[in-house]
Amino acid sequence: MDVYALETVGNGLLRLRLGLTNNSGENFLLYSGLSDQENLHTASQITLLDAVNQTRHLSYEQTSGSCFCASTDGNVATGETLDLWVVYPEPPSDVETMTITTPMTPPIMDVPITQSSETVENSGLEEPEIIPLTMISDNIEDQTGRTENNDEVSIILASDVLFETNSANLGPDSQEILAQVATEIDDASAGVVNIDGYADNTGNDSVNLPLSSERAEAVEGTLQELVSREGVTFEVEGHGSADPIADNETEEGRERNRRVTVTFAK
Repeated sequence: MDVYALETVGNGLLRLRLGLTNNSGENFLLYSGLSDQENLHTASQITLLDAVNQTRHLSYEQTSGSCFCASTDGNVATGETLDLWVVYPEPPSDVETMTITTPMTPPIMDVPITQSSETVENSGLEEPEIIPLTMISDNIEDQTGRTENNDEVSIILASDVLFETNSANLGPDSQEILAQVATEIDDASAGVVNIDGYADNTGNDSVNLPLSSERAEAVEGTLQELVSREGVTFEVEGHGSADPIADNETEEGRERNRRVTVTFAK
């Protein structure tokens, strides 16, 4: 994926132009690789991070419900480049670069913002979505981490610590870790706790999807026993190798991607 430009286009809008090249020997269908189910064959799920103001900029939606972005048939032949664009709310004028995050690649850091000679009409758009960037901390010893903003907490639990290899059976170190998570849930206001399982990209999703689901269900079973507050319900889902948080090309990255996250309102 090549970034052509990240450019202001007037009216408080910022446009990302990029190219997606198929370097494989087979035709490729973009489908939902960079998009949500409502905007297939687009790059609607690419987001921009403003490190200065600690915010994440989501792509604009039109009042019609579709994203303000290029829509294609999604077919990329061998050697072909698919040109895409997406429009976002513009950051403050003191922001000179932004980081691009995509569902398919590692983050693209510090992309400079330029000014385009073009302007883009901004009628028929929904309100801009700029959300606080979550703060992240990590515990190197037990490979746990957390993301936190004003509204919710998401605790990241390394599968390599909780489970035996290729197993959904919780290991001996898991009880103490999950007891700490349960204490946080007891102290919070959340009525619903989301538990999501993830895998790295080793193998395929015929294995990764059920394993990630089973691991999330195992964490749910233990937390149900440990959480003492009344009225807490759990929603559990396995995602296979989707939504990596680190580079799957390295062992360290794959270790971070093998995880279960527990998310709840403060």
